[in-house]
Parts: sequence; C-alpha cells; structure tokens
Amino acid sequence: MWKHFVAIGDSFTEGIGDEVEETPLKSWVHHFAELHEPALKYTNLAKRGLITKEIRLKQLEEALALEPDLVSLIAGANDILKGRWNFNEYKSEMELMVDALSKSGAAVIIGNLPDFTARLPLPDEKKRVIKEQLLQANEVVRSLSSEYKLMLIDFWNHPMAEDNTFWSKDLIHPNSIGYKKIGEIIFNRCK
Repeated sequence: MWKHFVAIGDSFTEGIGDEVEETPLKSWVHHFAELHEPALKYTNLAKRGLITKEIRLKQLEEALALEPDLVSLIAGANDILKGRWNFNEYKSEMELMVDALSKSGAAVIIGNLPDFTARLPLPDEKKRVIKEQLLQANEVVRSLSSEYKLMLIDFWNHPMAEDNTFWSKDLIHPNSIGYKKIGEIIFNRCK
C-alpha cells in the first residue's frame, strides 16, 4: 500500500533504550516496517533529546523532501520532561508540522504521550505537574488528529504504559521488547 515511510521525532522514535531477553534493540519504526509484506522502505530521521520546535526545524523539511506517502510524528516528551513546557509553542509547532505533512499528501501517523508519571519515582507535586502537561499535549494531539483525520496511536490509554516489562531502566524509553510491541500496535492501527 505505502512505498516510503518517514519517521520524525525524538528518542522514542529513534529507538534508544535497553536490550532485553536477547531481543536486538531496534526502533519501533524498524519493527513496523518489517511487519509489512514486503518490508516497507523507511527513513528514520528522529534524534534523541529534541523538543518539538527542534524537530520541526531539523527534520520537517528533510522529511518533506523525501516525498513519503506515510509519515509519523510523535513529539512533546522532551518539552515536558526537560521542564521546557510551553503549551502555546507546542500547539503552534505541532499545528505547523501536521499541516505541512498533511498538505504533502502523505498519510500521517500521530501518537499521544504515555503517562510517564505511572512509572517515574517522582514527588507527588512533580507528578501532578507533569501529568497535567501530558494531558495538555495529548489534547493538542487528539484535536489535530480529529481535524486532519490522522491515524492516532493512543499510548496514554494503552496497558503497556503501566507495564514495566516494556520499559528500560530509566522508565522513560521502551526496551527492545517494548519497541517491538509498539511496532505491532502501530502496524495494527494502520491496517
């Protein structure tokens, strides 16, 4: 169905984390592409540590130049976890990227953020603030998904968000089993 998949985002899409159970550490993008028959050609532009604005500045133009017919955008965790949350900036950056990607004619996969507070050992007040920001980000994602008719991956409500067997020791990044599972979740959503 699709010929070229391009992924943009941060470490969640790049695929950093722990290797477990002798399962090689590969991004969910790789697993998602491998589930297609034949395997889907892909380009993963995602890089760790980037906030949403940096993803737009460093990856959007390159992604569009590759002329993909399928693209994914998952962003916002670093804006929140690095303490740089700015709702209006996040909303604006996501709108700019989704609009440009949609106008390119590519099908767009967008994901909301899982509840990191379910796993991270943080003081209650810090958890409350982070959870509130995650919910704000996820409302932006939900709204854009509805407006542009995107393929929404709901990580917030997925059971794996609270299952530590899928997460690296840092409790933020998936482990090698987690990335495989995420690839399957996204593949099944896009069928």
